[in-house]
Amino acid sequence: MTLTTTGQHAVIGALVADAATIGLHWLYDQARIRELAPDAPEFRTPDARDYEGVPGYFAHPKKSAGDLSQYGEQLMVMLRCLASNNGVYQQAQYQAAFCDHFGYGGDYIGYIDKATRGTLNNVASAEAKAMQQAMALPFSGADDVKRRLLNKVLSCAKHSTGTDLREQVEQAVRITDNSDANVEQSFKMLDIWEAVSGYPGADDRQLPATAKLPALIACYSGDPGMHEAAESAIRITSNNDFAVAFGLAAADMMESAIQTGDAEQSVLAGKKTANSEVCKLLDDALGRLDQSSEAATSHFGLACDLNYGVPSVAHTIAAAGSFEEAIRRNIYAGGDNCGRAIILGAIAGACYGIGGKAGIPEGWLEKTRVMTDARSLIDSIS
Repeated sequence: MTLTTTGQHAVIGALVADAATIGLHWLYDQARIRELAPDAPEFRTPDARDYEGVPGYFAHPKKSAGDLSQYGEQLMVMLRCLASNNGVYQQAQYQAAFCDHFGYGGDYIGYIDKATRGTLNNVASAEAKAMQQAMALPFSGADDVKRRLLNKVLSCAKHSTGTDLREQVEQAVRITDNSDANVEQSFKMLDIWEAVSGYPGADDRQLPATAKLPALIACYSGDPGMHEAAESAIRITSNNDFAVAFGLAAADMMESAIQTGDAEQSVLAGKKTANSEVCKLLDDALGRLDQSSEAATSHFGLACDLNYGVPSVAHTIAAAGSFEEAIRRNIYAGGDNCGRAIILGAIAGACYGIGGKAGIPEGWLEKTRVMTDARSLIDSIS
């Protein structure tokens, strides 16, 4: 898998949009946002005083201007996974990397949303259940060997699946406990693990479902396996059919933007494989182009739900004429503007590119703190 130029711009656009928006994330009073930043709302340091006396939730006290929200952090986890695997998505690798980054002892410091919290809890519960059942299996050897075999199974299961996983388990076991009986015992443990594993995602219908998609769609644009990979990635954090339906519509919009560079076509592409509920909302969004993005987003809803965020993005993409305008419209719309910014920034980045009158402003790239690392990862795939 490789990244085209427009695919690169999609990933960069998503990260820049998230970083530009975090300063006014989850502020639900549109008038207050206009009052605080009448001309340039982007790249503000989150400040609790901005939220006083109005509807909102101050979620990022440890963040500074140019940092990523939890949405952008999730996108970076996916980008790192793809970069380490020549642009190829592997479910087990992404799940393990997600848990390592956001879980206990991970690098992430900041707000943990409902989908992430639920996913981490589900993974911990599944691992505990598998360990309990595996340790209850009859075994003629010593208890310390039994525990060691289980640790090897769990370690390998975080990085592979299928035939490759069984081969890795056998290799790991034979390094320290080389016997056919121990290998057979480890396979029995693996059978238990695979029976209780699967998609650990929370039963959640909100925008975290789409946060990881720009990098994945950039790598899989035009590939017949795009939807399969996207659904897998969605279900890692949001194991919910509603989330998949809206997530795949967002994926189709991103793919179209990467392939055509046409903003209008990208919105229409969201209806390509969508169900009737998604299509109805996208049609509603396109029927409100005489309204401001603030008014349209208020109509759909300012909160984190995918059926609010996806049509809001569609409206903003169709109404805006540049990357800067799209991101500013979204910030002023308020609510979960960071959640929407990931999809919006990916589409606008692919359509408008970098620089010039309509593209991602060069100054915004410089203000996005993760950009050096992100470009290095992107280069390793391209």
